[in-house]
Amino acid sequence: MSLVLKDAFQLVDGVLEEGLSFVGEYLQKAIKGHVFITDNTGKIHYPVTSGNLKIDDMFIQLPSHIQENKYYYHKADNSLYYHVGFGSLSAYIIVKNISAEMIHHAICVLNSAELAIKCYFSKIDKVMNKFEMELADYLSLKSDADIGDIIKLSDKNLDIYKPYFASIIEFEEKKSDIDWELVNSYSYEYMQKRKIDVISVCLQESLTLIIPAYINNNVVDIYPVRYKIDDVFKYKKIVEDRFNMKASLGLGQIYPLLDIQKSYHEARIALTLPKLLGRKNYVQKFGDLGIFTLIFSSNREYIKEYCVETLGKLIDYDKKYGSELVTTLRKLVDNNFNRKAAADSLFIHINTLYYRLTKIEEILGVNMSKIDTKLNIFLAIKVYDTLCMNGLWD
Repeated sequence: MSLVLKDAFQLVDGVLEEGLSFVGEYLQKAIKGHVFITDNTGKIHYPVTSGNLKIDDMFIQLPSHIQENKYYYHKADNSLYYHVGFGSLSAYIIVKNISAEMIHHAICVLNSAELAIKCYFSKIDKVMNKFEMELADYLSLKSDADIGDIIKLSDKNLDIYKPYFASIIEFEEKKSDIDWELVNSYSYEYMQKRKIDVISVCLQESLTLIIPAYINNNVVDIYPVRYKIDDVFKYKKIVEDRFNMKASLGLGQIYPLLDIQKSYHEARIALTLPKLLGRKNYVQKFGDLGIFTLIFSSNREYIKEYCVETLGKLIDYDKKYGSELVTTLRKLVDNNFNRKAAADSLFIHINTLYYRLTKIEEILGVNMSKIDTKLNIFLAIKVYDTLCMNGLWD
């Protein structure tokens, strides 16, 4: 058996018994360089980072093309990046201040550590992925699993009766290359530094943080003692600055962890509704949505019945004839019932708009000039669109 192969087995045993530091210390001695081990987001797992570090110092910026190669040597700062792939995930070993002459020796040593690195991160990923996947399915109503069973998959000491609330952040600009795992990791470390032990999960091109609430004078605060609304804006700005994109946040109300699904859907509504009303770059609490808070606090079936009673005939007509009467009504609402502006936004002649509105009044049996009709249509359209955007209509 070769020396490298023997070292590989020893390192696997060591990492399983003593953790990643066993491998990191071995590599530092064998290579005689500064060694860092990161996950696929660049978060440093070895050496253990100090609590006094800034968030950005807890991550290493990985070269954009590193996954295409087994290793990459950056001459400008004499850094060697070694890629360890396992399944669809990756980890990286970075050696700082290494001369080009030492690369061959370093690669041989790093090869011996690859199996141990895979074992370490695969073990972490298996536990975290199972919990996050089950939680994501539960929150998005794709699973009937019991939340009590799901939290048993977590490595955290969670109590289903303790109060939590959901916070969802998404970027204003939709980009396919947003690394939500990195956003997740960065946000998690930010909260940890503030001693807030959150549960985080990437879901629907956004990041959900389930944040513990705290007791103040035997009363659960509307917003936790350690996480007030100012903290939300600070967190939002830090994420925006780090990823160079504007973001919006929706916040649900506080419930026991047992009912966190409700807070999650409130946060989604708080994130969706202002967008439908034309707002951008905001922080919105579900409890501050006015009349919509009352509407969306009702039983979902009652909410759907209200939409069906108000818009159902129009929705059915569009489906049957392929018309765009709901879209026309939506544009009218979005333009404050200004018919000329609505026609312009639809790129149709004003006479075409009048024809469609006459048809809408006929189908719904309403008079669009009445204020109560306008109010009812406005509410129904926004509620219907919010339900549809969050997959709650069908």
